[in-house]
Amino acid sequence: MASERPNVLLFMMDTQSARNMSCYGYHRETTPNIDRLAAEGVLFQNHFVTAPWTLPVHSSLFTGRYESGHGAGAQHEGLEPGLPSLPEVMTRNGYRTAGFCNNGWAMADDEWNPARGFEEQVRYGGLDAVPPFVPSDDPAEKDKGSLKLVGIVKDWLDRNATGDRPFFLFVHNGEPHNAYTPPEPFRSRFLAEGVTYEEAVAIRGHQVDSTIGIRNLSFREWEIERSLYDGATACLDHRIGLLLEVLQEKGLLDDTLFLVTGDHGDTQGEHVGHAYHSQNGIWDTVIKTPLVARLPGAFDGGVVCTELVQIVDIFPTLLQLLELNEPEAAASIQGASLLEALKGPVREFALAECQTPKHVFKRVWSMHPDQDVRWLNEALKAARTLKYKYIWSSVGRDMLFDIENDPDEQCNIIGRKPEVARELQQELEELLMSMEQRYYQDMYRPGRPKIDAKAIRRLAAWGLYQPGIVSPWTDD
Repeated sequence: MASERPNVLLFMMDTQSARNMSCYGYHRETTPNIDRLAAEGVLFQNHFVTAPWTLPVHSSLFTGRYESGHGAGAQHEGLEPGLPSLPEVMTRNGYRTAGFCNNGWAMADDEWNPARGFEEQVRYGGLDAVPPFVPSDDPAEKDKGSLKLVGIVKDWLDRNATGDRPFFLFVHNGEPHNAYTPPEPFRSRFLAEGVTYEEAVAIRGHQVDSTIGIRNLSFREWEIERSLYDGATACLDHRIGLLLEVLQEKGLLDDTLFLVTGDHGDTQGEHVGHAYHSQNGIWDTVIKTPLVARLPGAFDGGVVCTELVQIVDIFPTLLQLLELNEPEAAASIQGASLLEALKGPVREFALAECQTPKHVFKRVWSMHPDQDVRWLNEALKAARTLKYKYIWSSVGRDMLFDIENDPDEQCNIIGRKPEVARELQQELEELLMSMEQRYYQDMYRPGRPKIDAKAIRRLAAWGLYQPGIVSPWTDD
């Protein structure tokens, strides 16, 4: 290739946890293509996102900052302008940049866009499929646009990967996202034994209802949901394999940093009172996601890195790897380079923050106006070391888990080891106090589904939502 700098392709698996991926030790072969990618690159064993849902995590990805460092979350549903952005930096440094995404929380068309700075923003849902990656007309084989996505990206590469400029692509697909709808052959391959697809269809979805306890799934129902989730993961892994083949055929693979990650996972019956990722919870089922990187000479050799890394580390990694002179961005970033993590520890603990209740409040009262939402009014912050996980609660329900002996976070040992909790709380506070934090007035981004104006006004009346001055509600 003519350019001295490598291409970069960042593939985001929406709602993909690390726990059900075979390269992370899962007992079912769900990710053979990502397994091969890891065997030729680097697998980061302990990668954590900064929050439990899409908007704050993508804002962390593109700014290199934690949730309280960029201010985008369910209280303030957008990324405010003013922070250096990864797409802007890549574009400014001569990269041909494009983002492929159908999720409005990750890539928006307004001023609060977390992915601002791409030369092209591609909503592939509205584009025609590109042969040979044309989805079947058979409903059993219908996916969430992942096969079509590969064709759209291939078409973009056909037209733009000319070698005069390197490219930076952000490729996002929501295949594993609830409701889990794997197409064939992945559906039948992973569906729980003895379960019909009709039974599975009747169970899936209901994220809000499960979160607030209106619908409580049984052990069998969660088993079915997990099997559908495995099928969805395997489907998207297959599409990633097709994309790797496209790059190989074009002679681009070894000149491209290929990164695969997930913005969060789902809780699927592991914790009573928590479901999927809309609940106020930062369990490892949600915040521990994959991160695999392949680039000969930088990320290769089938290495497994066990150091604590986070999604805020991708931005500084690209600054270092690509030797980009961006002092303002470097000063703004709160993460560390993955290249340094390959040499040793880059942090004492991973930080995750959960300030999502108001997003849930609005959806609940739009769908179920008589439900009590006050119990959701809680903020959480976690310090996750390799040994322990301490969770600070704004209402005093702090928790401590021995991750080495209790990886599923089932036994709160804060009463037995209060000194460990106190030490981690102090270290957590020191980190938070040392960072520039950004908090904004509550903001509801118009256009989100299933949320009505009366619900917003009710929340404001009770002090659960703070939009500023509001007028009395009338039915007129």
